[in-house]
Amino acid sequence: MKQIPKIIQDNAAEQGFNAVEFIGEREDAQAFSVGCVDEDGEPLPTGLPTVFLLKEDKVTVKRGIEALDLL
Repeated sequence: MKQIPKIIQDNAAEQGFNAVEFIGEREDAQAFSVGCVDEDGEPLPTGLPTVFLLKEDKVTVKRGIEALDLL
């Protein structure tokens, strides 16, 4: 399992997400899917996805249809 960079963890927490998963390389950046899980680790429905892209210590957020295209 790929280590989640602290900058991604911090950005996820700031935006209310408590689950982060590395999904691969997209748009020449590391891509991470973010979401929410309950106390049992079960995913909570959040609607359309959110993806964080990390390139050269800069985080870009893609939401909705843009995030679906990346997934």
